[in-house]
Amino acid sequence: MHQKFTVDNSCRYMYLAPQGEIMKLLALPCYCATLRQAARAVTALYEEALGDSGVPATQYSVLQVLDFVPNLTTTELAEAIGIDQTTATRTLALIRKSGLAIDTVGADRRQRCWALTPKGQSELKKLKPRWEAAQEAFEKRLGRTQAAVLKKVSYLAASKLAPN
Repeated sequence: MHQKFTVDNSCRYMYLAPQGEIMKLLALPCYCATLRQAARAVTALYEEALGDSGVPATQYSVLQVLDFVPNLTTTELAEAIGIDQTTATRTLALIRKSGLAIDTVGADRRQRCWALTPKGQSELKKLKPRWEAAQEAFEKRLGRTQAAVLKKVSYLAASKLAPN
C-alpha cells in the first residue's frame, strides 16, 4: 500500500540566496533541524572557549560527570549524558588514551567503571575557568533568564523524548 504525501511549499524557496550572497542562519520549520542548529552554535562557543587545550567540549562534559559521580559504568555514563553506548565507549577510549581517566573491571567482567586520574582532575580544574567563561558568554548572548529557561526546557525535552 502506498502512502500519499503532501508537500508544504511554504519553505521550498527559503534556501535560495541571490548569486554571490552568503546565506544567514534560517529559521527552519523542523524541530530537529532547529535544535541541531542550536547544538552546533553552542558547541562552537564552548570549543572556542576550551581553545587549544586538546579537550573537546564533548570530552569536557564527560570529565565533569566523572568528577561529580566517579566509578560510573560506560552504560551509566551514556545514560546520564544522553548518548548512545558506542559514542560513550569511543569518547571514553579517547579520554583514557589522553591519560585523563582510567577504567577498571566492574561487578560483571564486561563492565568497565570509570574514574578520573590525577591528571584528569588537574586538567578539569585547569579548564574550569575557560568553561565558566563559555557559560558567561552563553548567558550574556542569550540573557541569563532565557539561558536558564532554555536549559530547563532542553532537559525536559531530552527526558521526555529519550528512548526508554
